[in-house]
Amino acid sequence: MTNYLEWPLDDEEEDSDKEISEDFVNEHFSRLSNFSAEKPRAKSFDLREELLERNNYDLIAIDEETEKKIKELKKITDEIENRIISAVDSETGKDYKIDYKNKLNSQQFAAVTTLDCPLLVIAGAGSGKTRVIVYKVSYLIENGLKPNNILLLTFTKKASNEMLNRAQGLLGNKSIDGVLGGTFHSFANNILRKYGNFIGVPSNFTIIDTEDAADVIDLLKTELNLSGRKNNRPFPKKGKIQTIISKSRNLEISISEVVNKFFSENFDFIEEIELISDSLTDYKKESNLFDYDDLIEVLRDKLKENNVFRRKLQESIKYILVDEYQDTNNIQREIVEYIAGKNGKITVVGDDTQSIYAFRGANFENILRFPQSFPNCKVAKIEENYRSEQGILNFTNEIVLSAKVGFKKKLYSRRYTGKKPIIKRFFDGVGEAKYMVDKMLEIKKNNLDYSDFSVLTRANWHSNYIQAELTKRNIPFVVIGGIKFNERRHIKDIMAFLKLTINPLDAVAWHRILKLVDGIGKVRAKEIVEAIHLNKGVINFEKFSDRKYYDSLLIIEKQFEKIIGKNLTPSETIKELLIFYKPLLKVAEDDYEIRLKDLEVFNVIAGKYNNLEKFLSDFTLEPPSNKYQNKNIPFNENYKKLLTVSTIHSAKGLEWNTVFIPFALDGLMPSVKSFESVQDLEEERRLFYVASSRAKENLFITMPSYVSSWDVTFTKPSRFLIEINDSSYEVENY
Repeated sequence: MTNYLEWPLDDEEEDSDKEISEDFVNEHFSRLSNFSAEKPRAKSFDLREELLERNNYDLIAIDEETEKKIKELKKITDEIENRIISAVDSETGKDYKIDYKNKLNSQQFAAVTTLDCPLLVIAGAGSGKTRVIVYKVSYLIENGLKPNNILLLTFTKKASNEMLNRAQGLLGNKSIDGVLGGTFHSFANNILRKYGNFIGVPSNFTIIDTEDAADVIDLLKTELNLSGRKNNRPFPKKGKIQTIISKSRNLEISISEVVNKFFSENFDFIEEIELISDSLTDYKKESNLFDYDDLIEVLRDKLKENNVFRRKLQESIKYILVDEYQDTNNIQREIVEYIAGKNGKITVVGDDTQSIYAFRGANFENILRFPQSFPNCKVAKIEENYRSEQGILNFTNEIVLSAKVGFKKKLYSRRYTGKKPIIKRFFDGVGEAKYMVDKMLEIKKNNLDYSDFSVLTRANWHSNYIQAELTKRNIPFVVIGGIKFNERRHIKDIMAFLKLTINPLDAVAWHRILKLVDGIGKVRAKEIVEAIHLNKGVINFEKFSDRKYYDSLLIIEKQFEKIIGKNLTPSETIKELLIFYKPLLKVAEDDYEIRLKDLEVFNVIAGKYNNLEKFLSDFTLEPPSNKYQNKNIPFNENYKKLLTVSTIHSAKGLEWNTVFIPFALDGLMPSVKSFESVQDLEEERRLFYVASSRAKENLFITMPSYVSSWDVTFTKPSRFLIEINDSSYEVENY
């Protein structure tokens, strides 16, 4: 029995921008296993001495345009000091069910009780930003605002539900039912369906995820006869093309610009990718499909173009709350600004120092430029930290002190033990991993569980040594990675059937189902789908009665007759489909019994819904939480509380008693790719800040003496470490 589990990434993350190829990783670890005295290593065994040599790092060139932007942003951030509100400004004589003043600290109280102007809440890591939003929802309702006039936008359904449940708990008998809470994508989905007829959007569209979109791209590649190599480079894979197209849309720049900046290895295929992008747009329109990007793009465009529609939303939404505003992209920012309108009844909460998702399209400048978008805004700074011990905060405050731009803040805690983060270098990755596990076992004796520890890395492969050591010591751990529950083949098969009961023009779903039939490939499937489209979605395969696979098509046709228009619940529909699907799964998969258990879990989730469209939308936009990922994997009772091994991108918002950050060499943290751009380097700084600020009590930053690539050897400690005052950490030499 394995002693580790894999959980899915919350979203596609930094692997799309990973700095070292998988081939290199495999070769690299092979070479390290034969480590010898002749291998290069750090020039000095005294790490403290090296950390004080601050002139050994090349400066990043800053062009004139970037320098101008930095100065502009600095001016904006410096001026916010004149906009800061205090608790005194927010005094109120009203009687409330909740004693806001005694339940919140003075900074939180000011943020919660300010309603008369647009408000930017700069909430440092661990400072209780969720508490601010929860109490603000309650405060709005206690001030007479109806729940259905409040819009709460978050980046996960889980966060939204947690906030609203806590707000309901505060208000007791006074219901908050009707608050428009959810992600940008789920909000867009609901609004587009609700106002579909009014704004010219068919309300029965189906939503495709990134994997579905990649499958469509694969079909289009075949139809357009695009393949082959150019200049000895292979045609990019479907997932890469989908990433390029999505990044182009999120950043609102051309595909050519995206390829040149992020995927230069695909330069020779720009024209082909542009052709696929145009064809993808047409394909989705014909099949009544919306991908994730379509949802927010269409909503933004309709708000921009349709004045009546915009006014309707502005009249129905009296106050807007936005969580994690630093993670918004430009389209999401515009949606917020269009709905807020001139009245500016809006509070955005965020932390510029935790903006780490530029590769997904997040625009760091959105939160910095909020005062530009809302000139009459006020600012609340929340700096008291409830997570970390002061020694860790002294360290993390130093990390962002050297940032080129950002809001000034200095986090503090009432907890102080005198402990400081520890920085230590080792001869190699094996010794580094051994030390980390030894430390874990030592600290665990203080009445802690394995779940109180985490290892956070810049890239997945940085954790290879620690995973090997944990396995060797039989320590249970979870790796944040692997296949998401909703991406499993059998789950997507049943989802395809369900989608077609609502939108029989869904070509992606048809291609998936038709692949289950022997004798039908891409060409035959395309022919059948075209026939369904010509028949305006009516499922009748009589045209193919002379084909050898007609009997199979007829079975599918009869299966749809049993469920379409029968007013079945989602769970009843799935049960009916499984009668047909189970025999197919048994033939196709050796582990079909395990997969059947997955489908049982899937049906349990569906059982919570009465409306199929609602179930499909929620499942696609907000897949099940990680608890379903290993629902069917048995493990020892002692393994319930697992140690976490995760990339930093997947760790944001989480916290642990003790955090280890390995491979802290310049070129790995920060990534060598960031050395070409000051903007990229600053994002790497924020990434390091996020990792360090996950720790409550203990923070260890470690590194091997060197890591070699094909043409470079990394030996220097991270440049972020040498910028930190040496009184903020302790150094241990090996």
